[in-house]
Amino acid sequence: MKNSKLLFLVATVTSIALLQGCTPKTAGADSSYLNKNRGAAGAQISASEAEQYSRQQGLTADEIRIENMKRHQSTDAIQEGASAASSVSSATKGAVGAINSLKGLFGK
Repeated sequence: MKNSKLLFLVATVTSIALLQGCTPKTAGADSSYLNKNRGAAGAQISASEAEQYSRQQGLTADEIRIENMKRHQSTDAIQEGASAASSVSSATKGAVGAINSLKGLFGK
């Protein structure tokens, strides 16, 4: 009984201590925190930061496009190999069929 009361007390004190550390910024309201503390103009990014962000977005899009191209090239190479194997198989079947036809003509 004593242990459960002590455990409950420790859990309560720990929870209160953790909740005291939650400021609006750490609670996930970053933009409103910035607007309140620096003003709306202070929360805006500079032109150079906007350009950097735009460049990063472009580079990310290029990386995704390159990865997709690599994936399609791999898929195309596999499909071409399978198609070539299918063509060889069909040619072999055709040759065997021709030989069987010739055998039938000569009676063997």
